[in-house]
Amino acid sequence: MYCGIDVGLKKSHAALISDRLEFVGDYKELELNGVEVAGIDAPLTFPARGSLRECERLLLKMGIRLFPSGAPFFRGIALRGMEIAERLRKMGIEVYEVYPYATRVILNIAPKAKKQTKSGLEAIRADLSKWVEIPELSHDEVDAVIAALTVKLYSEGKGVKLEGIDGSIVVPKGRVQLSLNP
Repeated sequence: MYCGIDVGLKKSHAALISDRLEFVGDYKELELNGVEVAGIDAPLTFPARGSLRECERLLLKMGIRLFPSGAPFFRGIALRGMEIAERLRKMGIEVYEVYPYATRVILNIAPKAKKQTKSGLEAIRADLSKWVEIPELSHDEVDAVIAALTVKLYSEGKGVKLEGIDGSIVVPKGRVQLSLNP
C-alpha cells in the first residue's frame, strides 16, 4: 500500500492507495498497517546554500515552477514534513519527498489548472481519475492522492529520483526529463 501526505501547519491530509483509493482524510486518522512507501509533499531537507536545493533546480530546468524550499515561509511546513518523515521511517516505511504539481505536469493531469478554483479542481480530479478513481475531494486531499500515486509509480519502476547534495524529489518518468540532458 502507498501513502501520500500533504503537509499543513494546522492539518495534514493523507491518502492510501493500492490499485484503488483506500483512504483519504486527516493524517491523524491514518492507519499505517500495510504501508510500505510514503510520499510527503513538503521539503524534507533545506538548501545547502541559497534558497534552492539542487533537486529543485532540476525541476526548474524541466520547466516545472515551484516555491524555493529555503524561503522563510516554508520553514514550518518543512520542519513538520521532516517530523512526519522521521516517524514513518521509525516504523520501517520508505519515505520520499514528492511534489504533486510536478507529477501533474509530467502525467498531464490538468497541468495548467489552478487547484484553488472550483473549475480547476474539477479538471484535476477528472484527469486524476484516469489513474485512480476518486470522489469529490479538497485540493489538499487531491495533493495527498497525487503524492501516493507518485511513490506508487516510483516503486513500480515508473519514476525517477531527482537528486542533489542537499536532497531529492521523486517524480514519475516522462518526456520532460529529456530537458535535463546536456
